[in-house]
Amino acid sequence: MSRPDGTLARAQRTRTGRVWAALIPALVFLVLLIVFIAENGQRVEVKFFGASGHISLALALLVSAVAGAVVVLLIGGARIVQLRLAAWRHQRQLDRPGSAPVAPAHEPKGVEPEDDPHHAGP
Repeated sequence: MSRPDGTLARAQRTRTGRVWAALIPALVFLVLLIVFIAENGQRVEVKFFGASGHISLALALLVSAVAGAVVVLLIGGARIVQLRLAAWRHQRQLDRPGSAPVAPAHEPKGVEPEDDPHHAGP
């Protein structure tokens, strides 16, 4: 309940509060994961590049999902590093005294308006 002076409404949101709020969906996900594993406990034969073995269906599906997530994280992480390096280089160039920023050759150039005397602009 909120106090009449509104102190609860003025409370700052913190990282700890966000983590606490994220625990509820995480717990729901874990319960769903337990149900998934319990319902898919039968053993299946898995073949991969000539190797074969028996593993539970749930474990095989979870391993493949985690492997896909790792690939996505690696590609996304590489892109983030690429963008940060580009931003760092751009900032370093702006910090040099007397130098104007120059767009890299692989980036598209901006469109400059043409001086057209017959064009009736707004």
